[in-house]
Amino acid sequence: MKFIQKENLLTPSYLKRLEKLTSGMNGFPWYFISEDISYSTNKDIKFGNIELLDIPDAQKSIGFVHVLLDQGGVESPWLPTFAPLMDSIADTFPHPIEFFRVRLALTVHDGQEEGGHNGPHTDHESDHYAALFYINSTSGNTTFFEEYDDPIKGDVEERWWRATTQEYHPIKRVEPVANRLFVFDGHQFHASANPNPQDKYRIVCNFNFRCEHDLFNS
Repeated sequence: MKFIQKENLLTPSYLKRLEKLTSGMNGFPWYFISEDISYSTNKDIKFGNIELLDIPDAQKSIGFVHVLLDQGGVESPWLPTFAPLMDSIADTFPHPIEFFRVRLALTVHDGQEEGGHNGPHTDHESDHYAALFYINSTSGNTTFFEEYDDPIKGDVEERWWRATTQEYHPIKRVEPVANRLFVFDGHQFHASANPNPQDKYRIVCNFNFRCEHDLFNS
């Protein structure tokens, strides 16, 4: 599995501003997802219009989301607040990138067993890179799996059927550490996890973007 991991991406003051904004009563809106936070946004962009099916060995967890950017279009007036974060991510690479989706997710403990995870998934069916930026240090590792959503192995419906029926084999877990950026191939199946009871919340910002170059060999 190819990935890029960078610590201390942002200045401490800007990071503190983002955590304070997203974790308190500061006017930042969160939208409740009652089905499965791994797949739901205020728009369904997961594998076209195919509805969520049962995923092997995964729990469905409720949570809150806030979509800043979707399909390249601005979805939230809060996008400018996160522009310096997006710029910092773009500056990580030697080649220009194009964001097409930016989404924040907030989860709390909901009874999920320690060591469990939510639904394995990819964020979009097209070729893309994905990045996770952890706003706070907490429990609830991101699990990555050996399974890979190869676009040449069938159309979207075939790939979705495979995603919902295959067994998953974990190969890497990434701990949510504040100010950590983790970039990976968007076709790599991955899954979030909810925090343990002793932790208040888990806030992560998810980015999907495209680049004409191979960022892992630049």
